[in-house]
Amino acid sequence: MHGSILVLAPEGRDAEVIASVLEEIGLAPQPCADLPALCRSLGDDAGGADVGALMLSEGVLTDVEPLTAWLEAQPRWSDLPIVILTSRRSRRAARGRQAFFQALGNVTLLDRPLHREALQSAAQAALRSRERQYRTRSHLQEITQASSRLEERVAERTQALKAEMADRRRAEDQLHQAQKMEALGQLTGGVAHDFNNLLQGIVSCLAVLAPTVPDGVPRDLFEAANRSIERGARLTQSLLSFARRQTLMPEPTDLGELLTGMSSLLERSLGGRISVTIEVAPGLPAALIDRAQLESAILNLAINARDAMPAGGRLSLAAFAVEFRDGETGAAVTGPAELRAGTYVAIRVADTGTGIAPSVLPHVFEPFFTTKPLDKGSGLGLSMVQGMATQSGGGVHIDSKPGRGTDITLYLPSVATVADRPERSAAEVERRQGRTILLVEDDAIVRMGTMALLENLGHRIVEAESGESALALLRDGVEIDALVTDFAMPGMNGVDGCGV
Repeated sequence: MHGSILVLAPEGRDAEVIASVLEEIGLAPQPCADLPALCRSLGDDAGGADVGALMLSEGVLTDVEPLTAWLEAQPRWSDLPIVILTSRRSRRAARGRQAFFQALGNVTLLDRPLHREALQSAAQAALRSRERQYRTRSHLQEITQASSRLEERVAERTQALKAEMADRRRAEDQLHQAQKMEALGQLTGGVAHDFNNLLQGIVSCLAVLAPTVPDGVPRDLFEAANRSIERGARLTQSLLSFARRQTLMPEPTDLGELLTGMSSLLERSLGGRISVTIEVAPGLPAALIDRAQLESAILNLAINARDAMPAGGRLSLAAFAVEFRDGETGAAVTGPAELRAGTYVAIRVADTGTGIAPSVLPHVFEPFFTTKPLDKGSGLGLSMVQGMATQSGGGVHIDSKPGRGTDITLYLPSVATVADRPERSAAEVERRQGRTILLVEDDAIVRMGTMALLENLGHRIVEAESGESALALLRDGVEIDALVTDFAMPGMNGVDGCGV
């Protein structure tokens, strides 16, 4: 344990006996002749780097001004433990001294007569308390440094991003717009990934440290770190949205219920000159999709259809199931070529508007491509719809003819209805705790924070810094109950490692 114990107990052989008892368990007591000697042993370092605790006899607490001055000069993270040897008789006779004891700070009262086990336990508890203070100081320093590094990385990457964007603008006359935006999306997605790793490491550390951070300057630093995380999270989310790599929360969704619930919103958005019809095939399986993102995509398509029907018309929404086999579909529809074989649920949004010219049709999903006036559209609507569908495991197909309207079909992964999960008994929950988990993460900060969180949940953690080192551990016979792995790692990503 950290530091020695300064002992001031001048009555009889108390100091000698106390030192002997503490040395039995490997502690390092340091007897002091009087209070000034004790204060000299504390030294000028207000943190008391070489002192783990004080053990004082109540009788020496007369002129304690030098001691209280030292205690008041401690850093906010430091609260030096003090064990005061007293007696129940003196405490009953002078209860007013309780306020004095509390003024000394982190005080434990130990009644005489002293028992070996009680004395040893009090000393060990005081040193453990001191160890926690040093760990808190170390973690706060690491968080402060990580926060500073994060701000520096943000500035550096922002400058790199600006430089790259300037280079892309200079090459606008030579490169196709879609190629430029793809490169920019990859860059911003990479930056967002790095930010997420840094933020995850800091979030995990803060979650573990939160219960131990004292009020005052440490708490102020703690809250400042949280505010930095919030700023970084907002920046990351903006980058991910721009790169169409936002976090989705897919869930089984009843498309019939979703479309019916949107009917009044669609009617209000489209105006009185456009009629809306909704048709849902019976027995339609659920779609595994982020409900909020899907609603936003459908509303986006409806508004585009409204702009294509300035004189009014008809908007039809249909939901049906489609079976894809080797690039072919089991229905009279044409789907995206990149879809894998399987069953999909589709939503077709069809209008009777002006349609899209053949020369424009290949470009409609390109980011920032628009035929609308500058103040009427950003060119991101269809791009975000396609990004949402593709990221969800589906795709988008568009069919349009000038003067005859446009059909846009979203293909979404299907899923059977999910049954309610049975309630777990207390015994089952108990059995699920205390498992051995293999944690694979190449980022040291993220790995440290995640390991601390899992350990707080009662699990035993075996850590590996790469997929190769994780496989080596398993080949050596390490037995685990579960695997927690990063997805994007150099050399071998999480999916490849699980496949091996």
